[in-house]
Formats: sequence, C-alpha cells, structure tokens
Amino acid sequence: QYPTVVVILLTAYGTIETAVDAMKAGAWDFLTKPVDLDLLENQLQDIEVYLNKSRGEPESLEITDISMIAHDPQTRQLIDQARQVAPSQATILVTGETGTGKEVLARLIHDHSDRKGNSFVAVNCAALPSNLVESELFGHEKGAFTGATSSRVGRFEEADGGTLFLDEIGDLPRDVQIKLLRFLETGEFQRVGSNKRLQSNTRIISATNVDLSAAVEGGDFREDLYFRLNVVRLHLPPLRERKGDIIPLAEHFL
Repeated sequence: QYPTVVVILLTAYGTIETAVDAMKAGAWDFLTKPVDLDLLENQLQDIEVYLNKSRGEPESLEITDISMIAHDPQTRQLIDQARQVAPSQATILVTGETGTGKEVLARLIHDHSDRKGNSFVAVNCAALPSNLVESELFGHEKGAFTGATSSRVGRFEEADGGTLFLDEIGDLPRDVQIKLLRFLETGEFQRVGSNKRLQSNTRIISATNVDLSAAVEGGDFREDLYFRLNVVRLHLPPLRERKGDIIPLAEHFL
C-alpha cells in the first residue's frame, strides 16, 4: 500500500517463521528485542543510502559557508570576529535563535583554524535521549548497558584533533555537564562502563538558543561549566535584524 515506506520489524517474540513472513511481506529487516543499537544504526544508514540512490541525490541547498550570504554589515562584522578567534584554542559559545546559522558559523571557525584538516563533528544535544547522551558523547564499552553488544567510540574520540560542535548545550543533562566540565579542565574522559581515562585533543564550540545565564540562576546549568564554555562569545542576530542578508538568502534557495 505504501511502496516508498521502508519497514524494520521489531518484536520480542521472534521466530524463523515470523522473520520469513516479514521479509516476504516486504520488510527491510527483522530485529528481535532487546535491540542491538549498533546493528539498528547500521540498518538505518543502509536505508538512507538505498533511498538516496533510488530517489536520486537532489542538489544540496545547504549553506556550508556563511560568507556566501553575508551582505549585512552585522553579519560581516561577526564573520570578521569569528576569523580572528579561529586560530586560538579557546572554547566558543555561539548564541542566537533557532535557524540563525550557528552551526554554519562554527564550521567557518573550524575551517579557519589549524584544525581544518581534521574532523568537524556536530551533535544536537536536544535531539539525544537523556539516557544515551553520555554514550553518544563519550562512547561505551561492551556490556555497559542493555543493548551494548560491542564497544563504540563517542563523538569526543571522533573529533580528536578537530572540533566538536555541541548544539543546544543548554539541554545537556546535569550529570553529563559534570563530565564535560571535567574534560574541559583535564582533557580526559571515560567511556561508559570503563574506568580507563582517555584523552582527546578536541576544541569545543557550543551553541544555545536560550539564555544560559538564566539557566544558571535557575539551577538547570552549572555555573562553572558556563564560564568554561563562555570564554569567547559570538551572537548571531535573527534574520529580521540582518535585512541585508535576505535577498542573497532568497537567491540561494530559489
């Protein structure tokens, strides 16, 4: 009935007969509970590749360089500031409303730093389930929790030598805030399920669409972490305050 929908069947009552029936009915795969998260992630990546090939890759409209559309004086000044701080190793906090281009600005900083030959890794903290944030950032060892059937590196290891962009940092759980603070102080971290201390030469750029100082006052965000992240602060005004960027943006997307 819906030929363009890809189906993965999850069940706690898996049998060979059920699996065969599911595959005959058109399911992409058949997985039993508890789900192997690494296997599920691989399946989703395979599905994405399959769908892109079957539909044809559309021309990307993603803005990869904010200077492409930076005609407004405010934006130009901000880009100049970003390029000036890029060569330093200071942590940077980018503030601004959702959709203003905070990640694009972070990429520009990375591309103008001595880390540009290494990875730029972006993580949206608000999009991660609270029980998986620590594993996503710091990695985990086999058996660390239900479904952890193999060891996995985290984003800090992926970004070693490069830049880790933590978007919506205000949504980071308090227990993970402590671990991030420890990394900023020592350059060390531990995978979930391990006592071994690992090191990562990673520059942290974070971003938020909320007032973190208010979150500190409300007890939702650690004050010491806030000061560690807010060494250099760059603010991206909303598009309504950058009218000079509207026409180049429209031309880019149209």
